[in-house]
Amino acid sequence: MLKKKVLKQNNLLRLQKRLAVVMLALTLGLGTGCGKADDGADGAASSEAETLADDQTNDQADAGASEEDGQESNNEETVENGQESKKAAEDKDEPYVEGTYSSDSYDVAEFTAEPRKKTNEEGNRGVYYEIFVRSFADSDGDGIGDLNGVTEKLDYLQELGIDGIWLMPITASDTYHGYSVTDYVTVNSDYGTEDDLKRLLDEAHSRDMKVIMDLVINHTSINHPWFQAAKSDENSEYRDYYRWVYKTDKKDCNHLLDKSSWGDMVWHQEGDFYYYGVFGADMPDLNYNNPDVRQAAKDAAGHWLELGLDGFRMDAAVHIYGAHEFRQQEDSETANITWWNEFASYCESINPDVYLVGEVWQDDKVLENYVQPFDTKFDFAIQQKILNCVQKGMAVPGFGDSLSVAIENIQNKYDGVDANYLNGIFGANHDQDRIASSVNSLDKARQIAAVYMTLPGNPYIYYGEELGMYGSKPDEMIRTPFLWGGDSTYNTSWEKDNQNAETKGLDQQMKDPDSMYSYYKTLIALRKDNPALMKGSYRAASLTSDSVTAYFRETDGQKLLVVHNFAEGDQTVSLAECGDITVTNVLYSSSGETGVSDLSSVKLAGNESVVLELGE
Repeated sequence: MLKKKVLKQNNLLRLQKRLAVVMLALTLGLGTGCGKADDGADGAASSEAETLADDQTNDQADAGASEEDGQESNNEETVENGQESKKAAEDKDEPYVEGTYSSDSYDVAEFTAEPRKKTNEEGNRGVYYEIFVRSFADSDGDGIGDLNGVTEKLDYLQELGIDGIWLMPITASDTYHGYSVTDYVTVNSDYGTEDDLKRLLDEAHSRDMKVIMDLVINHTSINHPWFQAAKSDENSEYRDYYRWVYKTDKKDCNHLLDKSSWGDMVWHQEGDFYYYGVFGADMPDLNYNNPDVRQAAKDAAGHWLELGLDGFRMDAAVHIYGAHEFRQQEDSETANITWWNEFASYCESINPDVYLVGEVWQDDKVLENYVQPFDTKFDFAIQQKILNCVQKGMAVPGFGDSLSVAIENIQNKYDGVDANYLNGIFGANHDQDRIASSVNSLDKARQIAAVYMTLPGNPYIYYGEELGMYGSKPDEMIRTPFLWGGDSTYNTSWEKDNQNAETKGLDQQMKDPDSMYSYYKTLIALRKDNPALMKGSYRAASLTSDSVTAYFRETDGQKLLVVHNFAEGDQTVSLAECGDITVTNVLYSSSGETGVSDLSSVKLAGNESVVLELGE
């Protein structure tokens, strides 16, 4: 059992460690100022420097006491004689302090505080495919997709042009989606066994395909043994794996007013206590002030890396230290990034080429500082701008810059933090309505694909988008079975799909050169066959049209101009607007035809995209 500990660290040692965190923040250009306004999922912050100024005195350290950021001291006598009774705490209207790591502020003093240095970004470059295993391919006829089904469809993915796959959660869980974990080191029995996973990894690697999986370490299921022990026994060694406050606490939290950025309550009552769970009462957040939690997260990652996984998609990466979790909040961005650097360092000690992808999502905010610890983060800012343009039929996503200029500005922010970063570009994922449903048009769905497949970074395709599948929330309806074809034994049946009755299955689409499948396959091949699209630089081109956007992609030996018409009607663009350029070849047209005739102007049909090869 983990006994109640007393923080005895020498004040000088703590000061040195905290200074290391501040230096990391300064190195990465992160803010540590106090009074930061609530920014989506991350809450208001008080500075690390202020914490240093208010840190322990030598007398407190010598006495074995901790009185940081206003927390009551908790010395050895308190442990030996028993904590203040709950009744006394309630009478004085003060928080009942439960455990060692339930302090009222972030504590990253024990972290390594050393920024990650990436070395193998070229090895991680490619086109990736997101798979919800439950819906993808059923190998044993039980109606549920499984790991063996994925293995048996690797040839399909390879033919499509996929370089790596991202498996949504495959660990033990009590929900269909898998994001409520009940065991971090066991394969979900619905999906198969660890041996099945090993076979999938071996077969994927033999095809030079990487495999990453969702690692959900921000929270657990309410049915995880850790939480069950924590809620049933206040003295359990797992009590401090989560954040608990007494029901009369008016210092650490406001039970009724503390809400997530999407408006949900984050404190949930359990007897005389409340626990913190930003995603709801059934998924309590882990307490990363506790070093045992941090080690457990590393151990889980180590297990899968040693098995052969190439990396992870880190779910809810901005919420490790999140809004309202601690009342005296330091800069949560700095705390999160410090943790992710430590986590990455551990992963690299097992696999130096590990590929780490972060889900870093706060509306359409860029959040550029997160590109430092991660190889890739999903670019929701660009994705939302593309969707907005296609929906409106305009090349300007909002007020101000055109789409191409907005993307250049975002890309420059990333390059300013880490030039080795590989952006995560996509059209939709498992948390969003499918592309066809969002734009209510297959032509517009094609254009979204044409835009993101010609941008810098690693494109991510959500399973079924290559078929033009429809899907609108609730979540189950955007995660419905993949359409292999009418009589295929691989079709899953765990969820009824009432939105794709008219969508043709893969068996028919593979025979149709004009199908969505053929369109995606052509786009992927275009990208992989042209170095400028795969890894070239990006620069916006100037155009006067409000309906057309353009940008240059360039690498040694190849220079391309990509042009998109978001209007539903024809548009003619003078190429002279893009500068002194010479078009030598029409490399691609999404309509199969193009109005480029004298190579000085281009006439685009509605929702058409073209890629032009340029000469010197």
